[in-house]
Amino acid sequence: MKQLFATLLMMLFASTVSASQVGVYCMMAAEGTEVYSDNNIRLKIVLTTDGTALLEISNLTSKIIYVDQGRSFSWVNGMSRPLDISPFYENRLQAIAPHGTTPIYVWEHLPLLLNPDMIYIGKPSEWFSKRCKGKFLDTGRKFTKGTKRRYTRNRTPLLLGADIQYSFKELGEPETRATVSDYVETIRIDSRNYVSKYGRLQQTNMFSKPCFAFRSGKSTGTILGECLSVAAVAGVVLICTAATPDEPDFDW
Repeated sequence: MKQLFATLLMMLFASTVSASQVGVYCMMAAEGTEVYSDNNIRLKIVLTTDGTALLEISNLTSKIIYVDQGRSFSWVNGMSRPLDISPFYENRLQAIAPHGTTPIYVWEHLPLLLNPDMIYIGKPSEWFSKRCKGKFLDTGRKFTKGTKRRYTRNRTPLLLGADIQYSFKELGEPETRATVSDYVETIRIDSRNYVSKYGRLQQTNMFSKPCFAFRSGKSTGTILGECLSVAAVAGVVLICTAATPDEPDFDW
């Protein structure tokens, strides 16, 4: 029994060290390419506090502007797709009211869009697993408080972009193209307290640039609960084993 509990304590200590939860903060470059503006529209990639990016368009004129979503594209890490794949042209047009601002595309769950060949975000659902905590795959180093990585546009775990086509009439008028893009420039590992377990930033004023974040690993309470569960099962097994009478030996 003592040996069992000693083993469980060792498991608890090892799991706590390797899986303790941290906050992963991903800051965009915001170099200016995330905004496009002309005399008619302003197009911008906007990050929300809950780990979502919006493609927002503002109509700067007194006329209705039409965005052709079938000929407009979004992309993530080089992979593109139309904003709308409807085969009917009239269904692909999105009208933007005069002097109005409208989101025309959403990139959801940004942590899940990080390049899996560069960043492993972790799987906290796995029991006593070393894989529950994320790591930088290029170095093999797990997420550890104080770690900070910087990236370039050509080498980044996340590049978002959009290319849209708009005009002032539904048909028969030349269309204008507008392009925006942004990328993750810095990833910083810090306390989990600045991001909720659902990925919402708690203190946006801490960051000088747009940022999304998530937690990686497990809380100490979760790990303790797992160890206690295992200990309880092991205790029941030991009690049942001790209560089982030994079978008599027969000398035939």
